[in-house]
Amino acid sequence: MAGLSSEVVGKVAEESAATPVASTTDSTVSSTLRRSSRARTGRSSLNVEEMVQTVGVPEPNVQRRKRAPVSGKKPAEDHGILNEAGASSKSSAAVEEDKTEESAAGPEHADEVAPKASKRPTAGAKRKNGPVKAPTPRKRRRATYIEVPDNALVRPTPKNKPETPVQPTVPAVPRPEPYGAPPAWAESRQALCETLPYYRAFNSGAYTSGGLAHGFLLNSDETTGSLMNEEIVITRAGGHCGRNASGGMEQISDHSSAEACILSFRNNMICQYPLALIVGKQNANCPTEIPHQYCVMDWFQVTDIWPEKKKGIICFKFRFEKIDCATKSWWAPKGSPEPVRSVLLPPRAYQEDCYMCGVSSKQIFEHCWICLNESCCEFWRIDGIEVTSSLTYNPVFLEERTHWPDDVKPPYDLAPRLPKPNSPDEASYAFNRACWKGVVCPNCKRCTSRRHWDAWRCETQGCGFTYSVPQPVLAPTALMGGHDVETTGYAVPRDQTVHPVTMQQPIFKDGWRIHTYDLCPGNTVTHFHANESVKKQLGGANELFKALQKDNCMGLQRFPMKMHTGMGEVLAQHFSLNYGMPYKYVVAVDSKAFSSAPTPIISALKRLNSAAKAAVCDAPFVPFNELLAVGYFEAGKMGFHDDGEKELGPTIATLSLGGSAVMSMRMKSRYFTGLTKGGNYDPLEPVLPGSFLEEERKSLNLLWPTVTAAQFEEWRKALYSGRKIPRNCHVLLTMHLSHGDIVVMHGDEMQKYYEHQIISSGKMRFGLTCRHIKPELVDAADHWKAIYELPEVDDDNTQTPAIDDGPAGAEDPQPSTLHGQNTAVTDDVAAPIVGEAAPFDLTHLVEPTKADSGTSAPTPTTTSQGETHFPVFF
Repeated sequence: MAGLSSEVVGKVAEESAATPVASTTDSTVSSTLRRSSRARTGRSSLNVEEMVQTVGVPEPNVQRRKRAPVSGKKPAEDHGILNEAGASSKSSAAVEEDKTEESAAGPEHADEVAPKASKRPTAGAKRKNGPVKAPTPRKRRRATYIEVPDNALVRPTPKNKPETPVQPTVPAVPRPEPYGAPPAWAESRQALCETLPYYRAFNSGAYTSGGLAHGFLLNSDETTGSLMNEEIVITRAGGHCGRNASGGMEQISDHSSAEACILSFRNNMICQYPLALIVGKQNANCPTEIPHQYCVMDWFQVTDIWPEKKKGIICFKFRFEKIDCATKSWWAPKGSPEPVRSVLLPPRAYQEDCYMCGVSSKQIFEHCWICLNESCCEFWRIDGIEVTSSLTYNPVFLEERTHWPDDVKPPYDLAPRLPKPNSPDEASYAFNRACWKGVVCPNCKRCTSRRHWDAWRCETQGCGFTYSVPQPVLAPTALMGGHDVETTGYAVPRDQTVHPVTMQQPIFKDGWRIHTYDLCPGNTVTHFHANESVKKQLGGANELFKALQKDNCMGLQRFPMKMHTGMGEVLAQHFSLNYGMPYKYVVAVDSKAFSSAPTPIISALKRLNSAAKAAVCDAPFVPFNELLAVGYFEAGKMGFHDDGEKELGPTIATLSLGGSAVMSMRMKSRYFTGLTKGGNYDPLEPVLPGSFLEEERKSLNLLWPTVTAAQFEEWRKALYSGRKIPRNCHVLLTMHLSHGDIVVMHGDEMQKYYEHQIISSGKMRFGLTCRHIKPELVDAADHWKAIYELPEVDDDNTQTPAIDDGPAGAEDPQPSTLHGQNTAVTDDVAAPIVGEAAPFDLTHLVEPTKADSGTSAPTPTTTSQGETHFPVFF
């Protein structure tokens, strides 16, 4: 633990012996304050500098008489007030010079000296209505003095005392090089949060969880009074910040001791739970140059928490003390002396009970003791006058060291170890959440997010570190959840709907359970439930899933998001890659041509074309020309979003492979509440079924053409007044997706009015989603990416698909035409459509007959094991 060297103790003792002892009686100080008050007629408060210059300052170790108890409170002791750094004491005789100094202050100090002199004339002054009565003198409490214990450090003389640096936004001069290197560092906030288990705060400074603070980022700290040295850090925390007039960040509202963040830091003190501090490159308090954007410092303990008042706003400050003070800090200046430790701990700062509230406060500041109970009327006051200037920290308070038990070890390593399975039997460990997170490079100590599906790759130039956990090819049964059970018949439906969503009559066809849901007129969602026989067929879901796992054939990776609320570059949680037409959504994903796509991608494209054509009944189906492959590790998800880009057609189909997932749909907030984010209301927008105040809004909108805009707005405000407006719509449709399931969303206004999310619940999952991108809205140079191999033509003029997912001999439709070229996307339909289908009716999905397709209808087959295989429907 920290201690004082013998040289320091000896020097302090010599200075203490050489310092003359001053004696100032209470009556002298009290009279001095009264004369100072009369000299500053019209002043509402005194700052600390004026107080120090006005009052004679005794030296620390002078014994003072005790004051009489006030209102039954515990008697406090009078002690000496300490000067600011570099400030000389004034005797009581010098007070008479204050009047002359104030009158000669000059125009540049007029507001500082007497801001209200013109409005509050002195006693006896003449005015039109007669003389002004002398103001009744305010009864002031006597000055409180602080007694410094005999064994405490004696304050250095002003000429030798170092000044506490005032933190600038940017250091004025270059800082020295640090002594060492951080145990872990990062260049992006996301890499920092995804790698370190003790810091996951993407937007705030403090990371708190479970009522404890685990990590704290010190970056762009512009708070007055912040301090950082080799072992001590003092700063603020707790939020409540906003932009000031100059564009900088500052606290704009009061902290409260009951806030969760402040309570978490207090719990750290009670539970003796350490936290890790991280310094950012924008921090101007660090004594040395910060080598990277974010650098892990060390483990610290919280020793003190107290409130202050800055510009009339209550702000809580925290004192952090390094646990391992015996080891030199890496952020110490290069060439600085090694830490010297002593068996004995340094003395503690003086504490006193407030005579008003009885709460004990430590002497944190050098000038004098101040009550630090924010609910007390004497909080942040000296002799009844509120402090308006910056205070200097008490050297005794800064030199305090708190013993940390040797057997209490921090919960984590500052640099987490590389993930690896505990045993070879953990086949699915490679897709655990731990393998999705970042790692600390053992070579350069950089925190690196996992960008690639198959491995971690350090992004430091010239490092070249690569690490991977073997990814075995998993069978779908190895990823089944607790509710996933193999069924010999049709699948068990577990979808849930809420009014106004309705379900049509279910259809059972060739091993598929087909449910269609109506969200609003013309907008449907069709869920194709696959049973085990369908999944196991040749070219079925099982084969697709295994083929996609081999050698990372798709080349999945995490791409940056275009729109986000984080700091710096933010990668999407999922791994993805696009094939075919470029698809521009919230993630800037690469797009590859279908000609370079692996065979499972083309097979899935044809399968989804067939399913979508079967589900679309109200309009001609336009084949897909784009496929987005998305990979999820354990607990991966894609939050609520819509596929409402202007380039997209009305139909979207997705195939789920691997682990199970839950797909939820809800109405967008704007259409559910009728209000935009800015609170605007548009009477011309439709009121959707199941929306907030549905009937009332319909009646209100009928009045729009018949009244003035002002009258309509008045009625609109009356409608919403006093009602709790929900922030978001509740979930209207929940679909449980199992391995092999297909979902088709169709409708011109589906993506305009509704949004959906996907939450994976298994260890690993692929989602393959197809869309039609309007070629006229895409750069012509990218059109070739949507072309893939056309079906081959046999001698008997029968088309044989290059990748056959349907029954042999099934008729293949005419290829789509893209700008006059035969090409782009063909869909391999197992059964051609026969006749005109009724709206929203899937009964047209019948097996082809000889008269229809020229071939005999496929029939189920039975294997030697007694399993019945249905024909591949799509």
